[in-house]
Amino acid sequence: MINNDSNLPTLMYSRIVGRRSDRLTGPRQRSWAVLRLPVVIGVAFFFVFPYLWLVGSSFRPREEIFRYVNPISWRTFVPLAPTLDNFRHLFFERNFGRALANSLVIALVTVAITLFIGSMIAFALARIKFPGREVVFVLILATILIPFETIMVSVFLTIQRLGLFDTYAALFLPWVTDAFIIFLLRQHFRDIPDELQDAAIVDGCSLFRVYWNVMLPNIRPALVSAAFVKFVFSWDAFLWPLIVTRDPDLTVVQLAISRLFTDQNVLWELIFAGAFIGTVPLIILFLFLQRYYVEGVVTSGFN
Repeated sequence: MINNDSNLPTLMYSRIVGRRSDRLTGPRQRSWAVLRLPVVIGVAFFFVFPYLWLVGSSFRPREEIFRYVNPISWRTFVPLAPTLDNFRHLFFERNFGRALANSLVIALVTVAITLFIGSMIAFALARIKFPGREVVFVLILATILIPFETIMVSVFLTIQRLGLFDTYAALFLPWVTDAFIIFLLRQHFRDIPDELQDAAIVDGCSLFRVYWNVMLPNIRPALVSAAFVKFVFSWDAFLWPLIVTRDPDLTVVQLAISRLFTDQNVLWELIFAGAFIGTVPLIILFLFLQRYYVEGVVTSGFN
């Protein structure tokens, strides 16, 4: 009790100083709040407004798409006579539904295989001690610096010699290992206390069971973040599907949109509609996984 009473003046002084510091920082906080609003509006203008124009234009006929662009008004974003003809044309005459299905299947398969392989490699690099472990990790990380254009021809020749040209496997097989995914998951594996792994081994768990039953459930946010990043990468793929496919039945979303640019005409109304449909799965996925994605990135443990 004597020690507690002796600390009372110190506690009172710290509270008084804390209140004064709050008063000093109050005006700064208010000024920052005032300045933050124009910044947010500026970011929204450059990122949200173009997308709103895209959405509104996807419901317009071709002759009205650019009519209200200058000057900008509410008519720029809201169609006066909305129509679904653009979407009907896409799905019933351009077979856009097949392209959506192809992109979805390829993205899901790529994500599943990448997470399985990447998480095992990350677990080994983070939790298993072996000679040259850091060297192996640095070599894997260094592959991020290699541009795809420098290895594109060699990867294409490999796919061709394996007899996988113009197949579904050619679209996802070269991308099932990802250095960034390995790096992200390794950082989360390293943050797990060693006592958890030691207790599992003492209980008789094999190394694979430690990985599957103990470690993976503890890095669920990181797995969601990695899955979302890989899904976006696969969904947005354009150059590689253009190189390794010729069959129209293997067309993905990005290729289907690009083929709306013809030599005779540019089908703007279909391009806007296709681009809008192509963004819907990504937006839905992000809205459902936003909490886990943000948590996985913030707690990635870059140490």
